[in-house]
Amino acid sequence: MSVTEFQAITFEERDGIGIITMNQPKRRNALSPEMRADFAKLLPSLQFNTGLGAIILKGTEGVFCAGGDLKALAENLGKRDTSLDRQRFYHHHEWFQKLLNLEIPVIAAVDGAAYGAGFSIALSADFILCSDRAKMCCVFPRIGLVPDLGAFFTLPRMVGLQRAKEIMFTGRPLDAQEAKELGIAMEVHGTDYLMDATMELAGRLCKANTRAIGATKRIVNQSFNLDAQALIEMEAAAQAVQLSSDYHQNAIKGFLDKQPLAYDWERMDNEAAKKDAAE
Repeated sequence: MSVTEFQAITFEERDGIGIITMNQPKRRNALSPEMRADFAKLLPSLQFNTGLGAIILKGTEGVFCAGGDLKALAENLGKRDTSLDRQRFYHHHEWFQKLLNLEIPVIAAVDGAAYGAGFSIALSADFILCSDRAKMCCVFPRIGLVPDLGAFFTLPRMVGLQRAKEIMFTGRPLDAQEAKELGIAMEVHGTDYLMDATMELAGRLCKANTRAIGATKRIVNQSFNLDAQALIEMEAAAQAVQLSSDYHQNAIKGFLDKQPLAYDWERMDNEAAKKDAAE
């Protein structure tokens, strides 16, 4: 196990799982300049990290991320430079796009508030697991702003255009159960069990061929933007690469030798059920 401390986040590697913790609880893990700089520093090192099978993204002390740093915004009231602000948002997307397209499964463990940019960060994950006290909110219209950090891309794809407009226009909060009903959250757990459930999911994903999962993620993230022929071309190229992978060839050999596959979700479900029954 190794832990790297940044200014506003920590990164821990544990059994092939990378854990990113937004770690400024006194500021409710707001997306401060320090936190943005930390993401920009950390994410390039994770992009093609073959030693990791899953990433967990979480907050601290009952807050995932409360959104933009309003105190920092207040300091510049009346003296903003539109051109510089535009450049700043492009700079944010340099690291955010890396988070969105990491070729590693990303799980957001949302406990407490995920507001504004914090909501957008959660939406960048492949899976969102919520505690029963989680609250999500596209809070931007309350202060006269538009959604940012990729929410225009991610939210409509999750909930459809009409519901995305309703969430974006109203700025109303969603509790964990509604988030699950809308397809934003995959699962809702008790607060005390959230990290156990997240670690269990991450541990299962670590047994997959991470490179194949990464290629799948790259393609499926573009599936709403490309036509069928373009997706077929991407599929053919990715499959040709994975057919030559050691993981695939070892899996085929094991199957022919009647050995259990390392990545068998049904078997993992059965094993988990037996474990729960024994306890």
